[in-house]
Amino acid sequence: MAEARLVDQKSTFSSFSHLLDARILRALADMGFARPTLVQSKAIPLALEGRDILARARTGSGKTAAYCIPVVQKILSAKASLPPDDDAHTSARVLILVPTRELSEQVTAYLRGLVAYCEKNIVLANVASGATSHLQRALLADKPDIVISTPSRTLGFLQSKALSLASLDSLIIDEADLILSYGHDEDIRQIFGGEYLPKVYQSFLMSATMTDDVETLKGLALRNPAILKLEEGEDEAASLTQYAVRCSEVDKFLLTYVILKLKLIKGKCILFVNDVDRCYRLKLFLEQFSIKSCVLNSELPLNSRYHTVQEFNKGVYDYIIATDESGGRAEQDSDDEAVEDQQAQAEEDAVAVVPTQRESTDIENATEALGEVQSETGSKKRKRTEGSSTPGPSKSRKRKHRKGKDKEYGVTRGVDFVDVACVLNFDLPTSSRSYTHRVGRTARAGRTGMSLSFVVSEDQWGKNKAVGCLESAKKDELVFSKIEKEQAARGSKIKEYNFDMKQVEAFRYRMEDGLRAVTRSAIKEARVKELKTEIINSEKLKAHFEDNPLDLEYLRHDKPLHPTRVQAHMKHVPKYLLPKIAAVDSAFADAELEPKVGFVSFRKTSARGRGRGRGGARGRGGKRKSDPLKKFGQ
Repeated sequence: MAEARLVDQKSTFSSFSHLLDARILRALADMGFARPTLVQSKAIPLALEGRDILARARTGSGKTAAYCIPVVQKILSAKASLPPDDDAHTSARVLILVPTRELSEQVTAYLRGLVAYCEKNIVLANVASGATSHLQRALLADKPDIVISTPSRTLGFLQSKALSLASLDSLIIDEADLILSYGHDEDIRQIFGGEYLPKVYQSFLMSATMTDDVETLKGLALRNPAILKLEEGEDEAASLTQYAVRCSEVDKFLLTYVILKLKLIKGKCILFVNDVDRCYRLKLFLEQFSIKSCVLNSELPLNSRYHTVQEFNKGVYDYIIATDESGGRAEQDSDDEAVEDQQAQAEEDAVAVVPTQRESTDIENATEALGEVQSETGSKKRKRTEGSSTPGPSKSRKRKHRKGKDKEYGVTRGVDFVDVACVLNFDLPTSSRSYTHRVGRTARAGRTGMSLSFVVSEDQWGKNKAVGCLESAKKDELVFSKIEKEQAARGSKIKEYNFDMKQVEAFRYRMEDGLRAVTRSAIKEARVKELKTEIINSEKLKAHFEDNPLDLEYLRHDKPLHPTRVQAHMKHVPKYLLPKIAAVDSAFADAELEPKVGFVSFRKTSARGRGRGRGGARGRGGKRKSDPLKKFGQ
């Protein structure tokens, strides 16, 4: 739900009854929407007049409904005026382009709720999902009314003629400020310049910020648009409190352990890292102290990522560790001096994964990827390149897989995280733009939130070879100075978060003990385990496992080579370690909950006596029998 100050208090959806179909109004009521937001009340009438729309409004202001409602109404009106046997009843009338697959799922879910009472009249197809190519082609063969996709998928289907846009009425580009930066710039230009689109159609551009990319799309897609700019109140910056801590690479783990274990942050938290390896390292480290968390990265298939986000939103997990790999390829500042370094590092910092989103050679790729990761785990004698844990001989193959990774993955924008209390930048992003998108995951819908960023100084970088040497951390100070300038221009100030290091130091030996257990082998084993789980649960490989049951048995019974050592005593924090200022929490002070029973004597003083069975104090004769052997020698 949108926050109160973004809702138009002077209007209701029922006031649009002369513009909107009764089935749409009924669906909106079922979904809990009584009043439109400011951007919706302005955009819906203009869109129904046929005007092109350029809407700039912050995340959570209702931009999705602002374009979904009018396009659904236009489809219903167009079909109502056509004879029943007209071929125009079945044609793609609306194309919605989004930058990430996660966002395509959310838009599809909203549209399904909106067309609940007219689903026989309007057919939806999300072809950006992880379904196989032939299944997506089958969906497009039915000529759906609304197609939701990413630009790269759309271009592929247009080139193969599986999708025709000859009858297109409306084109929507959601998150327009990201659509080009996510590697879709060439795809967008080919879609607009390849004679795939009709000469006349209505366009919508929805964006949270106005950037050069949006200006480029404006020139490509819009004709004399109505520009809607939702002004943000001054209290938006006040709802987000930003902190930063300058620390070493090892102290990142120490402070994270203290913050989460002592529950210094109340509520759900997103921890951003810049590398998939660090994602699993941090998860295994937190597991040492029985802190449950889930991971989100581009190696996971779309369905798994979507399920993880849903579990986090439902409260199954309080902490989610998200790998933000967009910082190195999509969100660089224009004057960033480290662009080339980031691109070089991006090719070498990942191991091969199962490309479950790809439609060809799934079984071969899965087996090959699993074999590579396992060979890395078992071999300790291979030479490793500096700053990378992958062996040299298979670097070219891994670069191929890297290019084949899901480039349409993104967590800093487009993913709907609910009720996030804190964003913890475990690894600082590589640009100020990426930082803005990360901290935008909290302090939403009128709630307050905080962000905490760890900044590694240049003299501290690379001191710990085991957990450090992250290339992006080299430029932390330079990037942080840019972040401070940009936030100051927005009216926000990043405060220094001062820990009492004397009290924090008491936890260092426990942190080091936990960190020692998270070896490179344990990290690789965790990734192998994730791969096995995805392969076993893969819908695409079900038929293969039915034909080859031994393959499934091998996967299920294959034991971990280097299981992570979890010590039971690390779960609780002893009372003597607790800082004096911190409240004693039941999660780590179980001893406080036990009732005080006072002195307990060594001997049992029960009224029933100490005897067992029939030989107790109340046995035959009421007296214990004497031992005849003792009397024999008297």
